[in-house]
Amino acid sequence: MRFFTTLGLAAGLIAQATAQTPPGTSPSTNTSLAVSFDGTRVTPGIRLARESTLVVPTFNFVPTSANQSFIIFLVDLSLSTATLNISSLNATTQLPLAPGIAANRTAILHFEQQGVKFASNGSLINSTTPVAYYLPPNPPAGDIAHTYVFYLFEQQAIFRPSTVNFSSTVASRVSFNIANFSRTAGVGPLLAANYFTVQNNGTVNATGTANATGTASGTAARTSGVATATGSPTVTPFRGSANTLATGVQSVVAGVFAAALAGLML
Repeated sequence: MRFFTTLGLAAGLIAQATAQTPPGTSPSTNTSLAVSFDGTRVTPGIRLARESTLVVPTFNFVPTSANQSFIIFLVDLSLSTATLNISSLNATTQLPLAPGIAANRTAILHFEQQGVKFASNGSLINSTTPVAYYLPPNPPAGDIAHTYVFYLFEQQAIFRPSTVNFSSTVASRVSFNIANFSRTAGVGPLLAANYFTVQNNGTVNATGTANATGTASGTAARTSGVATATGSPTVTPFRGSANTLATGVQSVVAGVFAAALAGLML
């Protein structure tokens, strides 16, 4: 009996070591999506500083054919439900609340890009505009480390995009159910994933005001909100227009602080 117990424990440890998605979450996969934040390679569960995640990362994945298209997501599974005004959420698209990393936690969409293609060497070929522009991680001071998961799905020919406008407000991204999305017609299997955590080590004073530690680094000036190819990132305006990069960065920062003011630390 002890022998079989040991085998079961070993099998469980191996499964956890090879999983590319957080334990107990769905969908799941053991296949890794190569992700890098400005040269810092993401490994499952790695803790990253907020400042190092201000820039859209690079991706690398080898397709099985040149005709394959993909959808990339970044989802935070750790949004506290205590911060939400449930009555303000869309009963059709946001309720019941999407499952999060634990009880009293739900999910929020940080990034979605459809129609993505990869070259035979794994380099990302970006020719599409994000459905949901990149929103950098910004968990609340004093909260648990938030878990951010990248998902790579195959996009099949019959796939039809959602009509939800994720660019209108940050609130529209709350309670994003990645498991439900994976069952949408035209969404192929989850091919690869990866995840990291970010924690805000600031403190909250007696009045409830967050006092964050540290300051944003100069790399914020390179935030684009558009996925780029591994090894040769290109900088494009946040809104995909002729706006200057400065305007693009302001859009990102404005979005983050608008969310904070609404009680949604991401």
